[in-house]
Amino acid sequence: MEEVLTGLCLINGTDIYKQFGAFLAETSQDENENYDSLLRFPDLKQQPRVSLQEEDGERTPAVIDQAYEARDITLQFAISVPDARTFLSRYFAFIRFLKEGDDGWLTLHLTDVGLQFRVFMVSSPGYSQLVPFGQGEVAAFFTVKFHEPQPTFELVE
Repeated sequence: MEEVLTGLCLINGTDIYKQFGAFLAETSQDENENYDSLLRFPDLKQQPRVSLQEEDGERTPAVIDQAYEARDITLQFAISVPDARTFLSRYFAFIRFLKEGDDGWLTLHLTDVGLQFRVFMVSSPGYSQLVPFGQGEVAAFFTVKFHEPQPTFELVE
């Protein structure tokens, strides 16, 4: 599994699997919730409109300039390690890493598809202990919500 996960997700240039044992995970084999969240286009900003009582319909600009609203992206991660102490150390270090970023900013780079996003962490709204503490290997699944103030859908090498 290590060779498959290594280098897939870089955050601020750090391979999160090598550094923290964290990787993007799905709730089931047939799901693609991470890519669904990343590739879902944000809403477009409202266009100026004026509705006058004495006219039918509404007035709009002659040229419509479309722009995206900011958006939130929710990603699902997992960490699976041999023991509780290693798990807690890596989990807390990963959340701290996401919280601090580079002056708060995070550059998510998904190398398998060549996408990059500039975001910051908003919250970690979900956590599920997959393998309980005290039974050897420890694994957990958790979600992290990011905010992308200027969506770009940037392709990179």
